[in-house]
Amino acid sequence: MKGRYVMRYIVATDGSESSLKATRFLADQSCPGPEDEIFVIYVFPLPSDPECYEGVVSLPTEASDDRIAKVAGSILAKTLEVLAEVESQVNEVVLVGNPAKEIVEFAMNLGVDLIVAGTRGRTPAKEVYLGSVSGALTHRAPCSVLIVR
Repeated sequence: MKGRYVMRYIVATDGSESSLKATRFLADQSCPGPEDEIFVIYVFPLPSDPECYEGVVSLPTEASDDRIAKVAGSILAKTLEVLAEVESQVNEVVLVGNPAKEIVEFAMNLGVDLIVAGTRGRTPAKEVYLGSVSGALTHRAPCSVLIVR
């Protein structure tokens, strides 16, 4: 009998209730098996084009390792708690930059099968100005994307 195909999942988290809900959804499914890998990814956001905000608001263009570790640690801890009962191998990943871009690049480099993310439920006006990570993932990801509301 041939072995089961090993699946690779990304759980994109920002610590929001919607991202935790997406994590719970994956954890409650029977699909992640013991051989599968789950990558819990938090991307510390930096503006992709800080010059466009010049004179309007002061945004960081880089972050200290201590600051990233502090923010990422608490966000990842909440997400990992939801996955505590999952038998799959769970890996923590912290990246810095544009969340959608970094997640898509990670998925391409690792040959990920499914990205699971929540949606913040922003109004259409806020989407225009702030963008949507989940929307960008659905358009740019090299694999299937599950958006949980």
